[in-house]
Amino acid sequence: MREIGLIKALALTRRAGKMLPEERAALRRRRLEALVAHARANSPYYAERCAGLGADFALTDLPAVNKVELMARFDDWTADRAVTLARVRTFMEDKNNIGRMLDGKYLVFTTSGSTGHPAVIIWDKTAMNISSALSVLRSYARREDMAAFLRKGKRSASLFADGGFYLGCGSIRYQLHKMPYKKGQIMNIDVRTPMARAVERLNAFRPAMLGGYPSALELLAEEQEAGRLHIAPAVVMTGGELLRPEVRERLGAAFGGYVQTNYSCTEGGTVAHECRNRHFHINDEWIIVEPVDSAGRAVPDGVQSDKLLLTNLASFAQPIIRYEVTDRVILHREPCGCGCTAPWLELEGRTDDTLTFSGGIRAAPLGLYALLKEIPGVRRFQLVQRERDVLELRLLAEDRAAAFEMARRELGAYLKSLGADVRIVLGEDLPRTHPESGKFRHIVSLGQGRGPAAQKL
Repeated sequence: MREIGLIKALALTRRAGKMLPEERAALRRRRLEALVAHARANSPYYAERCAGLGADFALTDLPAVNKVELMARFDDWTADRAVTLARVRTFMEDKNNIGRMLDGKYLVFTTSGSTGHPAVIIWDKTAMNISSALSVLRSYARREDMAAFLRKGKRSASLFADGGFYLGCGSIRYQLHKMPYKKGQIMNIDVRTPMARAVERLNAFRPAMLGGYPSALELLAEEQEAGRLHIAPAVVMTGGELLRPEVRERLGAAFGGYVQTNYSCTEGGTVAHECRNRHFHINDEWIIVEPVDSAGRAVPDGVQSDKLLLTNLASFAQPIIRYEVTDRVILHREPCGCGCTAPWLELEGRTDDTLTFSGGIRAAPLGLYALLKEIPGVRRFQLVQRERDVLELRLLAEDRAAAFEMARRELGAYLKSLGADVRIVLGEDLPRTHPESGKFRHIVSLGQGRGPAAQKL
């Protein structure tokens, strides 16, 4: 595939946005055929897995893949034989390479690894330019917010994990390396920065756009409400975690700007953009989303999936074809009042874990979250399952002892109603973010094969 520059990527994105659904479907099919042909010719892994595939193949004729098996075959997976896992890992040993290109060709990203199985993903310049075009033309749900952002000075500040090869900070550093004149307009604060220092920097920077993980921005909202933070962004853009309705409302009230989010992942970039109706429209000229059940079978439109299979039609350096993502979604094709004709998603998100106790008894995270967030006086909580039938409750509360006693009773009764006999203890630590990704989860199981960093949570 010939490299696509940023100007062409913008033109292609504008053109696709004006197409009828059937025109985009034909474009998507051509791009899929080109990606599969490239993968079979250049990736030994896909040459092996797609042997015997006919010219008129259906999407479902292609093998579904997952992160673990692809990482085990990394050197065969990539489409450039010079890119090996050993070389990439050597490149990543130098943190100064964050946002820089391996061999002058590829940006290197990793997933957070909170599940114990981090993936290493490479993007070529075409993938980066397409991602940038989608961001420029589709990231704002309302045009008036972009206009307000421009009027307020175009300064963007975000709170993402820094110091790692993550999509958020890596993309920002790439932009600053490529366009150093933007250093006064773009700033990322490591989400693990002490809050007083983060507040100081934001007050001085006065961002017109504030971005970051919802859990990090909620802490900033507390600072704004307390009068220590004094910023008035035109728009607040969250990402990397599920944006809960109550958090969206709080951020809007605290900062005054319009609050929105998107659906992104390292393997697919911005999979879907949020419209003014809060529907996540798939960027379907470049992304294919297949909602499936636990056995990998397609689920009908309007039915919640157990996971999804993702195909990134812009990922030629490292083909992402029917790649398993453990997010539950509902796919809709009915018209949306915003005018976008692309299919849209409802997201459940996988920010928190489902807990499994003795006897196979399971507790959904949303039920546990809903119960704990109603305990009076609790400002922040985190429920950690360290042993099968032992839960550690970490609390930031006005009266930790009183809040814990109420939470212990309510939580114990709820779990007993499910048939689980669980011991609940008050954690000595306060709620904390993941030590590497900086993301925050309310309900955490340290089983399920989680890696060493998660065990320090």
